[in-house]
Amino acid sequence: MNAGHLALVAGEGALPLEILKAMIKKKAPPPKVYLLAENDAPYLEEGIAVQKIANPMAIAMILAKMRLMGIRRLMMAGGVPKKNIYSAEKLDRGAKSILSSVQDRNDHSLLAGIVKYIEKFGIQVMSYEEVIPELLAPEGHIAGPVPDAEQLQDCEYGLSILRVLLPLSFGQSVVVSNRAVVAVEAMEGTDEAVRRAASLSAHGILLKGMRADQDRRYDLPVVGVQTLRNMADSGLTGLFIEAGSVLLLEKDAFLQEAERLEISVTGVATCRFL
Repeated sequence: MNAGHLALVAGEGALPLEILKAMIKKKAPPPKVYLLAENDAPYLEEGIAVQKIANPMAIAMILAKMRLMGIRRLMMAGGVPKKNIYSAEKLDRGAKSILSSVQDRNDHSLLAGIVKYIEKFGIQVMSYEEVIPELLAPEGHIAGPVPDAEQLQDCEYGLSILRVLLPLSFGQSVVVSNRAVVAVEAMEGTDEAVRRAASLSAHGILLKGMRADQDRRYDLPVVGVQTLRNMADSGLTGLFIEAGSVLLLEKDAFLQEAERLEISVTGVATCRFL
């Protein structure tokens, strides 16, 4: 990928830095980084210069500045707390235009609205998938113990729930124990859903997948080392993720941690989520 006139809008989490590290390793010209996250220390430690964005809801201003800087292509990665849309004082005309243009405010609609607005500025939204294809979960057993019969039964039940949940676009994960739903992910995110499950069940599994019509350019689901640690703290012993659509952040560390915590990790074929 030619990084000329390319920007990376980096939100919270490890994914943006993983993308940048992959580009550096592959000797690709680095993009200009616009940081929405508060902590820039991980980037500075890697010698990556960033431009911090204080208000991620000042969308029109951010895009106008990008155009002046010659940005014509853009990748988006990392999380932006959805609660920002409820802070009226943060919304500029761009953010207000996006919110008024979407039929509802689920993640799928909001992200599609943001991309459509970005492209009005003559900036093309690029995929980061081609930069880090090696981080996509493979199908089959990935790490930790091989799943046992009870975990596989919970997985089958959880898949029946996700087939209904994913098209609704308010969450990508479900926690199941003894073929019963313990927790469903919503605006709080996967990690908080896992923590919430701990107060209701001492064991179970976590399933995570991707909406069939989700735009792969900017919205691939992720799991990482912290996901595994939260699962261990909550008594969850199995992680079932959609193969080819869920990213394993810090993959080597992730695989080692799954072994250490004895959490079974399995990639499930996409067709099982449909």
